[in-house]
Amino acid sequence: MTTCDRQTGFTLIEVIVVLAVMGLLLGTAVPLAGAVVQADKRQEARSELANIGQALDSYYYQHGAFPASLRATDFYGVHLQPGVADTGVVDAFGGNQDYLYATAANPDVATVHSRGEDGIDSGVLNEEHVIRVYGAVAGARRTRLLLRMAAEVLANHIESGGSTSGSWPTVRAACGLGNEYDADGFGTTLQWVDTTLELSSAGPDRSFGTADDIKL
Repeated sequence: MTTCDRQTGFTLIEVIVVLAVMGLLLGTAVPLAGAVVQADKRQEARSELANIGQALDSYYYQHGAFPASLRATDFYGVHLQPGVADTGVVDAFGGNQDYLYATAANPDVATVHSRGEDGIDSGVLNEEHVIRVYGAVAGARRTRLLLRMAAEVLANHIESGGSTSGSWPTVRAACGLGNEYDADGFGTTLQWVDTTLELSSAGPDRSFGTADDIKL
Protein backbone atom coordinates (compact mmCIF):
# COMPACT_ATOMS: atom_id res chain seq x y z
CA MET A 1 0.00 0.00 0.00
CA THR A 2 1.38 3.37 -0.97
CA THR A 3 0.62 6.83 0.46
CA CYS A 4 1.08 10.27 -1.02
CA ASP A 5 3.16 12.65 1.09
CA ARG A 6 1.58 16.12 1.37
CA GLN A 7 4.07 18.78 0.30
CA THR A 8 4.58 21.67 2.72
CA GLY A 9 5.56 25.30 1.94
CA PHE A 10 4.11 28.54 0.65
CA THR A 11 2.35 28.98 -2.61
CA LEU A 12 3.29 31.91 -4.81
CA ILE A 13 0.09 33.69 -3.85
CA GLU A 14 0.84 33.28 -0.15
CA VAL A 15 4.36 34.68 -0.64
CA ILE A 16 2.97 37.69 -2.51
CA VAL A 17 0.43 38.32 0.26
CA VAL A 18 3.10 38.12 2.97
CA LEU A 19 5.38 40.51 1.06
CA ALA A 20 2.50 42.92 0.55
CA VAL A 21 1.69 42.91 4.28
CA MET A 22 5.35 43.44 5.19
CA GLY A 23 5.52 46.33 2.77
CA LEU A 24 2.49 47.93 4.36
CA LEU A 25 3.97 47.49 7.83
CA LEU A 26 7.30 48.96 6.79
CA GLY A 27 5.57 51.83 5.04
CA THR A 28 3.78 52.64 8.29
CA ALA A 29 6.71 52.01 10.63
CA VAL A 30 9.29 54.21 8.88
CA PRO A 31 7.28 57.46 9.13
CA LEU A 32 6.38 56.64 12.72
CA ALA A 33 10.03 56.06 13.59
CA GLY A 34 10.93 59.35 11.92
CA ALA A 35 8.22 61.14 13.87
CA VAL A 36 9.53 59.69 17.13
CA VAL A 37 13.06 60.85 16.32
CA GLN A 38 11.83 64.37 15.51
CA ALA A 39 9.77 64.48 18.70
CA ASP A 40 12.83 63.47 20.70
CA LYS A 41 14.86 66.22 19.06
CA ARG A 42 12.17 68.81 19.78
CA GLN A 43 12.15 67.79 23.44
CA GLU A 44 15.95 67.89 23.51
CA ALA A 45 16.00 71.38 21.99
CA ARG A 46 13.42 72.68 24.48
CA SER A 47 15.32 71.20 27.43
CA GLU A 48 18.72 72.48 26.30
CA LEU A 49 17.42 75.97 25.53
CA ALA A 50 15.82 76.12 28.97
CA ASN A 51 19.16 75.19 30.57
CA ILE A 52 20.98 77.80 28.50
CA GLY A 53 18.41 80.43 29.51
CA GLN A 54 18.89 79.72 33.21
CA ALA A 55 22.66 79.84 32.79
CA LEU A 56 22.51 83.19 30.96
CA ASP A 57 20.34 84.63 33.72
CA SER A 58 22.87 83.41 36.30
CA TYR A 59 25.77 84.89 34.33
CA TYR A 60 24.08 88.29 33.97
CA TYR A 61 23.24 88.30 37.67
CA GLN A 62 26.92 87.92 38.49
CA HIS A 63 28.49 90.08 35.76
CA GLY A 64 25.88 92.68 34.80
CA ALA A 65 26.22 91.64 31.15
CA PHE A 66 25.82 88.58 28.95
CA PRO A 67 28.79 86.43 27.86
CA ALA A 68 30.50 87.07 24.54
CA SER A 69 29.47 83.62 23.32
CA LEU A 70 27.90 80.41 24.56
CA ARG A 71 31.35 78.85 24.70
CA ALA A 72 33.02 81.73 26.58
CA THR A 73 35.35 80.22 29.19
CA ASP A 74 33.70 82.09 32.06
CA PHE A 75 30.26 80.83 30.99
CA TYR A 76 30.51 77.34 29.51
CA GLY A 77 31.48 74.89 32.21
CA VAL A 78 30.86 77.52 34.91
CA HIS A 79 27.25 78.66 34.61
CA LEU A 80 26.30 76.15 31.91
CA GLN A 81 27.42 72.56 32.28
CA PRO A 82 28.68 70.83 29.12
CA GLY A 83 26.18 67.98 29.22
CA VAL A 84 26.59 64.49 27.81
CA ALA A 85 29.59 64.23 25.47
CA ASP A 86 30.15 67.99 25.72
CA THR A 87 26.97 68.82 23.79
CA GLY A 88 25.41 71.38 26.11
CA VAL A 89 25.23 74.07 23.40
CA VAL A 90 24.98 71.88 20.29
CA ASP A 91 21.77 72.45 18.32
CA ALA A 92 19.59 69.33 18.31
CA PHE A 93 18.75 70.09 14.66
CA GLY A 94 22.01 71.77 13.71
CA GLY A 95 24.21 68.94 12.49
CA ASN A 96 26.82 69.42 15.26
CA GLN A 97 26.56 73.22 15.06
CA ASP A 98 25.91 75.27 18.20
CA TYR A 99 22.62 77.00 18.93
CA LEU A 100 22.49 80.50 17.48
CA TYR A 101 23.16 83.18 20.12
CA ALA A 102 22.91 86.94 19.81
CA THR A 103 22.84 90.13 21.87
CA ALA A 104 23.57 92.53 19.02
CA ALA A 105 20.17 94.23 18.90
CA ASN A 106 20.18 94.96 22.64
CA PRO A 107 23.09 94.08 24.97
CA ASP A 108 20.61 93.46 27.80
CA VAL A 109 18.49 90.97 25.84
CA ALA A 110 19.99 87.65 24.75
CA THR A 111 18.32 85.40 22.19
CA VAL A 112 19.16 81.76 21.55
CA HIS A 113 17.44 79.65 18.92
CA SER A 114 17.58 76.36 17.08
CA ARG A 115 17.64 75.98 13.32
CA GLY A 116 14.54 73.84 13.53
CA GLU A 117 13.59 70.58 11.86
CA ASP A 118 14.78 71.64 8.41
CA GLY A 119 18.24 72.37 9.81
CA ILE A 120 18.24 75.82 8.19
CA ASP A 121 18.40 79.09 10.11
CA SER A 122 15.34 81.11 9.14
CA GLY A 123 16.03 83.84 11.69
CA VAL A 124 15.05 84.21 15.30
CA LEU A 125 11.62 85.60 14.39
CA ASN A 126 10.75 82.61 12.22
CA GLU A 127 12.03 79.67 14.23
CA GLU A 128 9.95 77.65 16.68
CA HIS A 129 12.55 76.92 19.34
CA VAL A 130 13.61 80.31 20.71
CA ILE A 131 14.40 81.72 24.16
CA ARG A 132 14.88 85.32 25.19
CA VAL A 133 16.64 86.24 28.40
CA TYR A 134 16.16 89.75 29.76
CA GLY A 135 19.14 91.05 31.69
CA ALA A 136 17.01 93.72 33.35
CA VAL A 137 15.35 90.99 35.43
CA ALA A 138 18.59 89.54 36.77
CA GLY A 139 20.20 92.97 37.09
CA ALA A 140 17.32 94.39 39.10
CA ARG A 141 17.26 91.32 41.32
CA ARG A 142 20.95 91.68 42.13
CA THR A 143 20.64 95.46 42.59
CA ARG A 144 17.85 95.14 45.15
CA LEU A 145 19.83 92.52 47.05
CA LEU A 146 22.91 94.77 47.11
CA LEU A 147 20.86 97.75 48.28
CA ARG A 148 19.18 95.76 51.06
CA MET A 149 22.50 94.45 52.34
CA ALA A 150 24.09 97.90 52.07
CA ALA A 151 21.15 99.42 53.99
CA GLU A 152 21.74 97.15 56.96
CA VAL A 153 25.44 97.97 57.10
CA LEU A 154 24.79 101.68 56.59
CA ALA A 155 22.27 101.75 59.43
CA ASN A 156 24.81 100.26 61.83
CA HIS A 157 27.50 102.59 60.53
CA ILE A 158 25.36 105.71 61.01
CA GLU A 159 24.16 104.55 64.43
CA SER A 160 27.75 104.16 65.59
CA GLY A 161 28.59 107.71 64.42
CA GLY A 162 30.45 106.78 61.24
CA SER A 163 31.06 109.32 58.48
CA THR A 164 28.59 109.46 55.58
CA SER A 165 30.33 112.20 53.59
CA GLY A 166 31.70 111.75 50.13
CA SER A 167 30.99 109.52 47.16
CA TRP A 168 29.60 106.02 47.52
CA PRO A 169 32.98 104.23 47.16
CA THR A 170 34.26 106.38 50.03
CA VAL A 171 31.26 105.72 52.28
CA ARG A 172 31.20 102.07 51.27
CA ALA A 173 34.82 101.63 52.34
CA ALA A 174 34.16 103.47 55.61
CA CYS A 175 31.32 101.05 56.32
CA GLY A 176 33.62 98.09 55.78
CA LEU A 177 31.91 96.86 52.63
CA GLY A 178 34.01 95.33 49.85
CA ASN A 179 34.32 96.81 46.37
CA GLU A 180 31.75 94.31 45.07
CA TYR A 181 29.25 96.80 46.50
CA ASP A 182 30.51 99.64 44.30
CA ALA A 183 28.34 98.85 41.29
CA ASP A 184 24.74 97.76 40.82
CA GLY A 185 23.54 94.72 38.91
CA PHE A 186 24.08 96.54 35.63
CA GLY A 187 27.70 97.50 36.22
CA THR A 188 27.01 101.15 37.10
CA THR A 189 28.54 102.66 40.24
CA LEU A 190 25.89 103.30 42.88
CA GLN A 191 25.14 106.93 43.68
CA TRP A 192 25.20 108.23 47.25
CA VAL A 193 23.66 111.56 48.33
CA ASP A 194 25.10 112.32 51.77
CA THR A 195 22.67 115.16 52.48
CA THR A 196 19.63 112.89 52.21
CA LEU A 197 21.39 109.59 53.00
CA GLU A 198 20.01 108.16 49.77
CA LEU A 199 21.70 105.33 47.86
CA SER A 200 20.45 104.61 44.37
CA SER A 201 21.05 102.63 41.20
CA ALA A 202 20.69 104.06 37.71
CA GLY A 203 18.64 101.01 36.76
CA PRO A 204 18.67 99.16 33.44
CA ASP A 205 19.17 102.29 31.34
CA ARG A 206 22.34 103.12 33.33
CA SER A 207 21.28 106.76 33.55
CA PHE A 208 20.48 108.48 36.86
CA GLY A 209 17.40 110.64 37.20
CA THR A 210 15.13 108.48 35.04
CA ALA A 211 12.03 106.47 35.89
CA ASP A 212 13.80 103.14 36.19
CA ASP A 213 16.18 104.24 38.98
CA ILE A 214 16.20 101.86 41.94
CA LYS A 215 16.57 103.60 45.29
CA LEU A 216 17.29 102.55 48.84
